[in-house]
Amino acid sequence: MVSDYLYRVLVASILVSGGFITALAQDSYDYPLKISENNRYLTDQDNRPFFWSGDAAWSLIAQPDSADVNFYLNDRNKKGFTVLLVNLIEHKFCSHAPSNYYNEPPFTGKPFSTPNEDYFAFADFVIGSAAKRGMIVLLCPVYLGYNYSDEGWASEVKAASIQEMKSWGEYLGQRYSRYPNIIWCIGGDADPSPLKDKLIEVVKGIRESDTIHLFTSHNQPEGVPSDLWNGSEWMRINNVYSYDKPIYRLCKKAYEMTPVMPWFMMESAYENEHNSTPQQLRAQAYWPVLCGSMGHIFGNCPIWHYSSVTNYCELVDWKTQLDLPGSVSMDYLQRLFRSRPWNLLVPDFEHKVVVSGYGDWGSENYSTTAITADSSCMIAYIVSDSDVTVNMEAVSGKMVKSWWYNPETGNIISNEEIGTTGLHVFKKPTETDWVLVIDDAAAGYAPPGTQRVF
Repeated sequence: MVSDYLYRVLVASILVSGGFITALAQDSYDYPLKISENNRYLTDQDNRPFFWSGDAAWSLIAQPDSADVNFYLNDRNKKGFTVLLVNLIEHKFCSHAPSNYYNEPPFTGKPFSTPNEDYFAFADFVIGSAAKRGMIVLLCPVYLGYNYSDEGWASEVKAASIQEMKSWGEYLGQRYSRYPNIIWCIGGDADPSPLKDKLIEVVKGIRESDTIHLFTSHNQPEGVPSDLWNGSEWMRINNVYSYDKPIYRLCKKAYEMTPVMPWFMMESAYENEHNSTPQQLRAQAYWPVLCGSMGHIFGNCPIWHYSSVTNYCELVDWKTQLDLPGSVSMDYLQRLFRSRPWNLLVPDFEHKVVVSGYGDWGSENYSTTAITADSSCMIAYIVSDSDVTVNMEAVSGKMVKSWWYNPETGNIISNEEIGTTGLHVFKKPTETDWVLVIDDAAAGYAPPGTQRVF
């Protein structure tokens, strides 16, 4: 097949060292990722903190051809995205579901028992192409579907035997253990409880051959996976999935859960869906990071399904959506946090840093704040209408530099240096949302978003 030739040649062009794909991105990490010593975030093999800037790319393996896969990856790589949320096998959201662009189905016969080499060779190409750009693939091998609908594989999982699901996991572990840029994501958009025993068999099968990859779970909205998988040794990464507009409420729960686990914002409203606004999309990302997460996943319709369905937004060319305000603002967000030691940030839930003007808990105008454990940097996402008062003594050093960072444009307004005594009132430059950054002047940080610390 022509398609088979194309992507096998492309896969062969990816450098392999010691059986592992080597990332070629200029700012690459040494994968696989691992848990930090304090269990709050992920690091690479050199202990470099990994900022989780994710994009929902659910149908990336099933819908685009190889050229469009590279087109998409190039764009997301340039915008600083480091994680892609991808379905290994699509059930509905592609034009030839469950077959890929080349009309190759994932299974030649019974689901989970008859994997099709041609289909998974293309999946290899997609994962390998992400690896070349230093990007993690958050890979869903058994997407169940919202409320067990035909969006996912819930019916097929119900019909499969325990041994068939174990064998499916074994196939996945044997095939993908050599790709260090994978994190496994079990389930998808549904309460996995009724199928818990079979999902556990998939995990067991994967782990027989794959001992390097971390796992998380995608459950139903308004919860965190550890509520269900509590005590499961394999579930090492937590997340938040919520359509509650003040999403920080669930984020606080995730941060305060014991035992401590690294967590990220899995999913909330997507751009062009749920009547979302550009400011809401920014808040969904800034709030979690300032509540202790290691990052977030952004989503756009029709990018997530690559213009394959009309159910969720107007059917337009997904390529025209790549530079919409949502995607651009996520680039500015990752630039900001990676220019500071974000992994040291501790949420200011008790308002010891920003002491007034932060708004009302439970409202959409609530401002979140975090300060690094060494007190050298404070970051606050200000959406409240009033001026904010900062306890300057919370920041280290004798003098600080304060900056206003525009999360919509990436523009910076610098204020004069201020002493670290007493209280100081800060007024937003405009009525829109802004990020207030206050640095210990002696720390020597560059202007926010201009120079990476990590």
